Amino acid sequence: MKKFLLGAAAALAIAVPGAASAQTGYLDLGYSSTDGDIAGLDVEGDGWTFGGATAFQATDGIGAQLDATIGEAEDTSTWNIGGHLYTRNDSYLFGAFVNYGNVEPDGGGDYDAWTLGLEGQWYASRTTFDWAVAYSDAEDLDATFTGADVGLTHFVTDNFSFGGGLGFGNVEVAGFDADTLNYGLGAEYQFASMPISIYGGWNHFDIDDFDTEADTLSVGVRYNWGGSLFERNRNGASLARGGGIGRFGGLL
Repeated sequence: MKKFLLGAAAALAIAVPGAASAQTGYLDLGYSSTDGDIAGLDVEGDGWTFGGATAFQATDGIGAQLDATIGEAEDTSTWNIGGHLYTRNDSYLFGAFVNYGNVEPDGGGDYDAWTLGLEGQWYASRTTFDWAVAYSDAEDLDATFTGADVGLTHFVTDNFSFGGGLGFGNVEVAGFDADTLNYGLGAEYQFASMPISIYGGWNHFDIDDFDTEADTLSVGVRYNWGGSLFERNRNGASLARGGGIGRFGGLL
């Protein structure tokens, strides 16, 4: 519980509008429902997350983004804090990121994981293509994860977008090795009269060698500052949170 509260404080501290001369940012509250199959056993669960992100100019030519989430799912508390450094122009973004997360089941146990990676975006007229490669380590679980993702977001208008993503990875747990696959779709709409947007998505995750798969549906509401969704994508807090080993149930 102590780490859960520390994570909550960190999420609130870094996601305040105007912090560190923020260009754009957001706070959001989301709900998700997961239906999965583990070795023939049906698994269902619901959860919520609260998070935020803010972007600002760190130095001349170098931008930065800070983000965080806290959550609760089936009596399990989670939090995650991340940071990104990048260079960006009208054509592309290239950068590196690191994040650190914690999972704390109410029944006992306390598991940490960290992730390092490279990421990038390429900007077409109304479409953003993105990619990331990441390495994660969860020493308490004797697990490591290496993955690569690609995706795109298309803007129908400056305040309505939809897109999808595809990811491949490899996980090693206690000497066992397996390949992973995930893919999904999502959309976001911001109202013209207020800086509030609604979003939703679907994601499928599969570990064929472990006979494990899961589908997650998510919805949420987001408070934005710094302009339209298109402006946030091209000039602000547009980099995905979490990643790496956090694909497992969205816990980290």
